[in-house]
Amino acid sequence: MPHIHLEYSDNLKDFQAQPVLLGLNQALFATGHVKAAADIKSRAICQRDYLIGLGESSQAYVHAKVSLLSGRDLQTKTEISNQLLSTLQQLLPKQADLTVQLCVEILEMEKVCYGKTVVAAAAT
Repeated sequence: MPHIHLEYSDNLKDFQAQPVLLGLNQALFATGHVKAAADIKSRAICQRDYLIGLGESSQAYVHAKVSLLSGRDLQTKTEISNQLLSTLQQLLPKQADLTVQLCVEILEMEKVCYGKTVVAAAAT
């Protein structure tokens, strides 16, 4: 915990998901609100079927959903959101012909309902 789900439109030029995911993980860990870097799991999905507004082709988006366990106050969630939005702005390659909407959404997962276990590597 936490999880970052990154979705982005397929019309972005030179967008590489792996460096962006790494940057988001690093930024989240740097906030001090995550105990261990290995607790952060992130993944990205390039969306081919999407619509922005009424279908303007000069629009693109990157949307990060951040799932956190419940219990964090509004100030903490806002700090995380702002830090990740700033990171997205820094990592987005310049887009000559596109207006890009960057979004960060903080989602809460109920702590009592979240299950996790770690399966260690098997000895060979």
